[in-house]
Amino acid sequence: MSTASSKPPGDSGTEAAQPFPRERQAFRGLLLSNPNYFGNEPQTKLEPVLQIAGNTFYETLGCLGYHPQLERLAAVVYINQPSGYGGDICADGTPEYVRFYLSFDNGATWVDQGLASFQAHDVPEGTSGRRRLEFAVQRQIDLRGRFCFLDPKIRARAILSWNNPPPPNQPNWPPVWGNVVNTTIFMEPRRFFPPFDLFQAVDLKIPDQLAQVLDPDEIIKLKTPVMGAAELAELYKGEEVPAHRFAFKEISQFVTAKTSLSAVDFAQLLPGIKIDPNITDLIFPKTDGDISFEELRCIGLDPNVPDTLVGVIRLKKSSGFSGGPCTDGSREYVTFWADFDGDGTLETCLGTASVRVYDLPNIPAGGVDVSVHLPVDLSLHRQRCELGPKVVRVRAILSWQSAPPCANPNHVPTWGNREETLVLITPGEAAIPGKIAILGGIPTSMINDFTGLTTFDAVFATNNTPPDNLGRPCPFGGIVTVQGAPPAALAGHTYKIEVKPLIGGVWSPVLNNIVVTDSNGDTSVHSADPITQRFDYLPFNENINGLLGRWFSGGDDLWLVRLSVYSGGGFLLGTDTHRIQLDNTAPDVSIEITSGGGNCGKFGINTPISGNFVARDLYMGRYTLAIEPAVNDPGEAIPVPSSGLVNTAPAPGNPWSLDTTGMIACGYVIRLVAIDRAILNSQSVGHQPHDSAGFCLE
Repeated sequence: MSTASSKPPGDSGTEAAQPFPRERQAFRGLLLSNPNYFGNEPQTKLEPVLQIAGNTFYETLGCLGYHPQLERLAAVVYINQPSGYGGDICADGTPEYVRFYLSFDNGATWVDQGLASFQAHDVPEGTSGRRRLEFAVQRQIDLRGRFCFLDPKIRARAILSWNNPPPPNQPNWPPVWGNVVNTTIFMEPRRFFPPFDLFQAVDLKIPDQLAQVLDPDEIIKLKTPVMGAAELAELYKGEEVPAHRFAFKEISQFVTAKTSLSAVDFAQLLPGIKIDPNITDLIFPKTDGDISFEELRCIGLDPNVPDTLVGVIRLKKSSGFSGGPCTDGSREYVTFWADFDGDGTLETCLGTASVRVYDLPNIPAGGVDVSVHLPVDLSLHRQRCELGPKVVRVRAILSWQSAPPCANPNHVPTWGNREETLVLITPGEAAIPGKIAILGGIPTSMINDFTGLTTFDAVFATNNTPPDNLGRPCPFGGIVTVQGAPPAALAGHTYKIEVKPLIGGVWSPVLNNIVVTDSNGDTSVHSADPITQRFDYLPFNENINGLLGRWFSGGDDLWLVRLSVYSGGGFLLGTDTHRIQLDNTAPDVSIEITSGGGNCGKFGINTPISGNFVARDLYMGRYTLAIEPAVNDPGEAIPVPSSGLVNTAPAPGNPWSLDTTGMIACGYVIRLVAIDRAILNSQSVGHQPHDSAGFCLE
């Protein structure tokens, strides 16, 4: 079992292990002077000054995994050095970016899955000597599984880059500081499907008589059989799956006398199966668990809201997981402990996370990597940055088919292992019950208390991406979600969410049902009491996103959002109120052709075309003008202007023009799209109205 968070060994003479302190400190300035300064942007045609690629002296992407039930990609990042990250814990620090990709054709092509990040700081307390800090990043994805009888494996890639985000849709981009990790993951199989999809999946034509009577909207649910020891014994004949693996539950229960069966009766359950006489030692190992089937390889803490512990587990064999994807499979459990007071005793059990796994055909030599995720409430352990970094030792124990007991941080699993690391708890004041932490997808600290707009440094809480790349203030529209941590001791606490316009109006309760997600990825509907208009607080493991309410906003006024918290006896304990500026109105857009025959007119090739356009909004993001269809060569058929970031003049607006020289004779439209900066439904940005005018080149 691993018991220390040691830095990975490395040859100090290799480029990957060189510090380059001057270039590290001046990194952004050097890129500004020459984007290809380090030789990783050859498309710029600029000569590199110093070739550096994949340098892992300061940070290393250690593991990449996927939780198929939660549909969440995760990566664990090692912070290796005591300095080189932009300052101590009270400074701004520097970002560590991870971009995720998936490949559905074994690496021939890659599909961008987005970016995640965290802030790194100089923390000698956690990185001196051979110690390191381990962080995690996560990315929620929408991955539709295959039928259970099809191979569910796909490839995944993650690119770590310090202080410079990996560009989108460039899966082969080499980072200067950071590295690339590839692995194999698997998708959770589909268990509900329309009948026509099933025939298509097995490449069969539906008979006409059957097609007439099948209801395409009728959903078929698959059975999920649980395979017993006798069935598994038959399934694994001729394979290297020992009896104390496929009959683990039955044998461990019998050995510990948790059954009324006699030895003769038990033997009849497993006819023809030979039990090793040393079975007790195999089931209850003294020092280390068996890692021949699975191994916990990395653990880390994602400091983004909510704090989440992540573990990455490697599955090493194709068989031995209690059945394939059409069955219920088996569970990998990981229990976490922490030493918050630094006395060397892992006195706090933080909880257990799990993931469901299956037998998978033809596992590659590098195995298949899955992840587990445990949201944790660290509010009571935060401290002001002036007191120094809060570095905590964390232990995690992996155990297959049997959760490690919370009461025993020294538990030795039959199947599994132990990992330890150091994590950094984000500084701050201890959380007070009754706070709104995230409003409309944005941390409340990044919403201006006076204007209700986002601040220049605002980012979405779950992925750290800015709502506006230029740092301009953004309003909110559509569904505004309210998120916050439950009180440390629930004790029947309840809460009420209310909204009102800043000027006029009365407080109105937000009573919409919410769908909450628990730590296993299961969902449930949570409703307010119709009489008190209050919701019950749920513990973190039953509501990992801390979702408190969903407000269906309307209009464009400045509003107040208030959270009121009540004790189990119904007494008001406190309120937390925030301003939020709404914008539910799309930009004003129009475009017309004023030259020649005007809109829908005919023009000769090489004839200039011109007109006017309007793109206006109080919170304009950008507008674009483009010619469709895109049938011409690059550099041709580009209107002037082709884009902009500020409002045009009021109607008739600004002029536009098009040089038609060299364009193909065809019917065209010039399309104007305007996007405002409104944060919509707490997760995306911009109303996107459009207008177009047609013309024909003859």
